[in-house]
Amino acid sequence: MRSILKYMALACIALVMASCVQDLNTKPIDPNSSTTFNANRMFTKCYACMAVIGQSGPGENSDVDWPGLDAGTSGFYRVIWYCNELSSDEAWWIWDDKESTQLCQTNWDNAGESVMMGAIYARLMLNIKYCNHYLAQAPNVTDEDKYRLAEVRWIRALHYFYYMDMFLYSPFVIEESSDFPHFLPRHELYAWLVDELKDVIIELPAQRLSDYRVGKAAAQLLLARIYLNADVYNKYNPEWTANADATWQKAYTAATSVINDNPQHSLVTEKVVTDSGFVYSAYQQLFMADNHRPDVIKESLFQIYQDGNYAQSYANSIMLIAASRTKGGMNPCGVEDESMWQSMRTSPTMVDKFLKPMNIDRETAKDMVYDEYHMPAVLHDDRAILSSDGLTTGYKYQLTGNMDLGKVEYLFESWSALKFTGVSTDASLPKYHKRQNKNWPDTDIPMMRLAEAYMIQAEALFRQGKTGDALDIINNVIRKRANADPLPSLDEETLLDEWSREFYFEGRRRIDLIRFNRFFGPESDQYRYHWEGRMKAKDIGIPTFIAGSAEQMNWFPIPSSDKRQNPNFKKDVEGDPNNKFAAEGGDGHTY
Repeated sequence: MRSILKYMALACIALVMASCVQDLNTKPIDPNSSTTFNANRMFTKCYACMAVIGQSGPGENSDVDWPGLDAGTSGFYRVIWYCNELSSDEAWWIWDDKESTQLCQTNWDNAGESVMMGAIYARLMLNIKYCNHYLAQAPNVTDEDKYRLAEVRWIRALHYFYYMDMFLYSPFVIEESSDFPHFLPRHELYAWLVDELKDVIIELPAQRLSDYRVGKAAAQLLLARIYLNADVYNKYNPEWTANADATWQKAYTAATSVINDNPQHSLVTEKVVTDSGFVYSAYQQLFMADNHRPDVIKESLFQIYQDGNYAQSYANSIMLIAASRTKGGMNPCGVEDESMWQSMRTSPTMVDKFLKPMNIDRETAKDMVYDEYHMPAVLHDDRAILSSDGLTTGYKYQLTGNMDLGKVEYLFESWSALKFTGVSTDASLPKYHKRQNKNWPDTDIPMMRLAEAYMIQAEALFRQGKTGDALDIINNVIRKRANADPLPSLDEETLLDEWSREFYFEGRRRIDLIRFNRFFGPESDQYRYHWEGRMKAKDIGIPTFIAGSAEQMNWFPIPSSDKRQNPNFKKDVEGDPNNKFAAEGGDGHTY
């Protein structure tokens, strides 16, 4: 079943395209390769560029060579995850490195040369250029040819979605060219994406042709996500008013199509009980080493392949597994103990999401000492795969938030989120897990899950005043699957918390915070999580943490090097008559 992906990983080494990305720092793809177009290999590369960092090795020879960037950090998923999670109320990173510090401190204003902002900007454009090359050269004769073209268009649309979400203006190229790209404002890219996805939905196969290729459902869900966030992306569209064109109803309709039109996809609801009586919940199975099993992968509309032997990357599941664990003393996780990174914990604010429904305050929670296999029952929620137990590490967990970086003891100032694991369900107990590689997990990344369609339905109904119907979906679909107690009522804060409980550490939190006006800007002051667990003691009081924070912190700065080198920047961005930030670097970040 996974043989096509084994080929996918190996094919990266034999890529046959020489890409010219004039405005970005990138390494040559393969100076020894042929320049003859090979459709099979190039199609493979369009998927593989989301699974591995480059041509060889998990932490070297990355396709993206941004100044100051560690190659292992440069992968597609990791740059997205860093930007959406480390900047949010869910995760903090203890390593004092360039890639994470600015994000944890939400302190990237005037940081036009930020390593991580440059990394995601470069990674997205490079992968788009791979897609453009395939679309320009690939045959269009057979049904398989047509499906492949539609799939690559979807991959390109997914990358442009992240451009639109993370930047106020996006470089935009949909044809092969060595010229500098022009820039589109968010609302114009929104309009292009809506039209593109409507077309791609028609062209994609009704069912995906393999577990790791996309079908119609992935495009429907991406369209629903874009509609749900339409007010964010159209805020500076002079022709837009809130919920213009009934986008909440369109989000609901698109999400409903995902659910109703694709019976091959369904939520995982059955637990696994091993011969020894150990139980793996339905929710836990989504993030385990055998989450490619047919009865589990059915919930994923798009899953990024990982394999301990054939697709090793520091940018995917090893990060989520190793970063949250310390060396020695913690439960087995399917990866060698010495491979643990000791670098990440939840923020106390994230733990609150699971404490509040139980009416537990932090002071009471200090006496709750449970590992990740017992905490879900204590908090009445299978999704609470959290550990407050230092086990044999000698440390006692707190809920105070980190006040310094670089010391392992600070990892124990909040609980650990351990829902991603390298253990398979065929392990009668986690410690008996059989591994094909002791240092690398097989755990795939469920990048787009069916549960999101239900959450979009619920929020779209809530936004239209149908609170009862929204609560019904959350209680009888989302929380029922998690064996969580029903919520008695639903308001905006509770809805935002439910997004976190279902999708924490899955690389999307910043998107939800912005949509709910809880990130930056004058409206966000009611939700000030930024101080908690984010900075060194010497950094308390830094300028970004003031009332009425700058609205431009809701997006990332276009790298200063591109602003200076691309002759189209001033024309397209600073010359935009509708751009209220034109006097401040075009995107509100000076350079």
